[in-house]
Amino acid sequence: MLAEKESLRRFLIVYIFSTLFLLGAGGYFYYQLTYNNIINNNILKIKNNIYRFIELNHEKHFLKTGIAPEYNDIPVAIYINKVYVTGNFKPEHIYFSKEYWIEKDRLYYMHQTHKKWGNMNFVSYMDISSEIQNLKEKLFYFFLFAVFFVVLFSIVLGRIFLKPMKESILLLEDFITDATHEINTPISNIVINIEMLQALHPELKENEELKKIIASSFRVSKIFKDLSFIKLNHTSKKEKREISVDEVLKERISFFETNIHNKKLQIHTDLSPKKVFMDEEDLIRIIDNLLFNAIKYTPPQGTIEIKLSHSLEIINDGRIEKPEKMIQKFIRGEKDDGGFGLGLHIVKKITDLYGFEFSLQSSGQKVFSKISF
Repeated sequence: MLAEKESLRRFLIVYIFSTLFLLGAGGYFYYQLTYNNIINNNILKIKNNIYRFIELNHEKHFLKTGIAPEYNDIPVAIYINKVYVTGNFKPEHIYFSKEYWIEKDRLYYMHQTHKKWGNMNFVSYMDISSEIQNLKEKLFYFFLFAVFFVVLFSIVLGRIFLKPMKESILLLEDFITDATHEINTPISNIVINIEMLQALHPELKENEELKKIIASSFRVSKIFKDLSFIKLNHTSKKEKREISVDEVLKERISFFETNIHNKKLQIHTDLSPKKVFMDEEDLIRIIDNLLFNAIKYTPPQGTIEIKLSHSLEIINDGRIEKPEKMIQKFIRGEKDDGGFGLGLHIVKKITDLYGFEFSLQSSGQKVFSKISF
């Protein structure tokens, strides 16, 4: 289910951000277009007001007679040759090179006429703050609704798209559960019969063919245990108690004796007494996966060092490319290594559960795996 949730999360991030980006781009262009329309409409209004003012005072010749012009509630400032002459207001700033400008939510417009005695400029304005504020509020509420709708729609759409994946994952998990259950019985029978055969015929303990059968059965058994852990660990009951790590280590090294013998490996141990409070099956699973990994990547006739004090450290000959990736699920060192790439992922998962620190490093021709309890 984690893969499903991760896929849904990535889908939602990509879909939501891409949709909001498109909405944002569209909103920006809509704002610019509407803003320009507001400017153009108000320029027309200001022009009409200036024409009304000029028509209202056309016959009064107020510049010659000194009679005050009629403004009729129209804000007008009059300039002759860029010098303020009269008006019912005076702009804080004047720009004779511009036809219009905006200052403090006011749109100023300049109408220029050419006379024999010079240039005459009429300046008027309109307050456009309410229109701009209204535009911003519309866009704000639109985006608020759009974000809510996009998030809601993306969740519904994501669940529809991921439904087949969810069904496939459930089928795969059911298959793993059934397969591991069916595999368990024949594996147990193989191991038991091999042990009985060796007990009845001690001379077969050194038989190479039988050792290969034992090693293969151990390998199949490990794969079974790994799959069972990934599938059933969240439902398994933990029986925590104080366990001697050094005793378990000796037992598990003995368990892998056939694998070690087949590759003619040298094992050097330095084990100090160490106890931890945890589930014994979890400790065995950690040790088995670390030992199996060390045996797997150590070349024939190589050396494995196992040290135990406050921490467990296994150092083996060999090399792993990108060890940080090896801890991830289904990642193997090489495609022909075999297995499912679950061992180190399981070690990491268990150590995280108990608050231990797990590290895997490769330097030179050595691989270092360490667990700090």
